[in-house]
Amino acid sequence: MELPFNMIDILRNIEAEPGVLVAFAAFHPFALVILIIPLWILKKIGVYKPIESLGIFGFSMTVIFMVGWLMGFVSQILLMFMGVSGLKMLMVYFSMYLCITAFVIVNAAGLRKKFDQDQLKKKPLNN
Repeated sequence: MELPFNMIDILRNIEAEPGVLVAFAAFHPFALVILIIPLWILKKIGVYKPIESLGIFGFSMTVIFMVGWLMGFVSQILLMFMGVSGLKMLMVYFSMYLCITAFVIVNAAGLRKKFDQDQLKKKPLNN
């Protein structure tokens, strides 16, 4: 059984044109909008309540995508302008996401607690 695409050709393309990797790093979170649209519809209907069901998993995924997007885009732009090869850029990108994911998984509860404390400080009290 084979994959429906040729991974070697994709790697050769990244090696020849590292700008493709920079574009992917810049725009890959926006592809998630396609996944958010059905959730928005379910929220409007009243079936899905994100505040009640977000939980630690949703918070962790949000942190991973936001930090990965910001750091990934900046690092890939810098690496491309420094003349680093496309395969090295790809390995840096994968290892960066692996480290961010490991950090968030290990520290998810602490990050959530800190985020909740910061939100309580910003929220004005209604007397």
